[in-house]
Amino acid sequence: MTVSSVLPTSRSISSQASKPTHGHNVSSISVGSVSKNAVVTLLQRLQIDIPSYTRDRALERRAADNIRQWGPDLSALLKPYLPPAIVLTMTCYSHIADPEARLRIVLFSTLVIALDDPKIFDASGCRDFHRRLCCGQFHRAGELRGDVLARLMEVLSGMWKSYPGFSAGTVFSAVLQFINGCMLERMDGICCRAVHPPDALPFITYRRAMSGLADAFSYFIWTKAGSSDIASYIQAIPDISSFQNHANDILSFYKEELAGETGNYVSDRAKACGKTREETLQEIVDETVLLVARIRRGLGDGPVRDAWESFARGWLAFHVCSPRYRLRELINCEYVVIESL
Repeated sequence: MTVSSVLPTSRSISSQASKPTHGHNVSSISVGSVSKNAVVTLLQRLQIDIPSYTRDRALERRAADNIRQWGPDLSALLKPYLPPAIVLTMTCYSHIADPEARLRIVLFSTLVIALDDPKIFDASGCRDFHRRLCCGQFHRAGELRGDVLARLMEVLSGMWKSYPGFSAGTVFSAVLQFINGCMLERMDGICCRAVHPPDALPFITYRRAMSGLADAFSYFIWTKAGSSDIASYIQAIPDISSFQNHANDILSFYKEELAGETGNYVSDRAKACGKTREETLQEIVDETVLLVARIRRGLGDGPVRDAWESFARGWLAFHVCSPRYRLRELINCEYVVIESL
């Protein structure tokens, strides 16, 4: 099955953008209008064309088979999280030729998406994760066959086969921070008490970076086979990670507003800076455009830059293609739905 183009043409994007409405609180105007304006403006200004994507049936079968081998209980637990992991890999890492690297990304993504679910996070003993890791519990073969964290450690141990040592090590450290970030978000009242203007923005940014796994997904762009010279792209990594977070914040704002979520980056940044969420969204769009321009300058031309461009298109497509973000209610796009694996 071919996933058809998920974005409207540049002309139709221009026609969809709403006129700026700065100075009004998002609650006083349509959430849809504010969100649509931010989404369309971002896509238009980045000038990134989203291609069609073709499902990789072989990758889907291998990923599903691997997870089934982890046992029936864990397989059933992870089943809802495999499809979005496949779509993420299909869109963001379509440039990677190594099937083993793509499989590792799918399995990794399935596990971390699952752990982002508070119920699975708590049931998996994540609050004791770092101590268990230091005690070597995840290296006792056979004892933790149905353990989500044990399987995550197993998948992580294979990253050195597909990625340079520094990249694989950074992916590992990003997971440690991700677990801490999830714990921080779940500490009763701490985030609410910490977010006080005008000095809260550094903490809000710190919390956002900790829980997003952006560094891991940045280093996944370049495999050993694709580019073993880390010096050719490492300077761009901070901006690539910020691009991921900013784009996610813009593209997820609509569904978060509809769900009544308030403790997110956009809402907390607006509160800390004394601005409306609409004004904050537009600032984040501006910053994202600057980030992409700087990434392109730093990477220059050639295969390293081409890999980044493929990832950037895919990162936007992943959000637009996913029913989770409900963007079809705002723009002309098509969802990718993988129902049976």
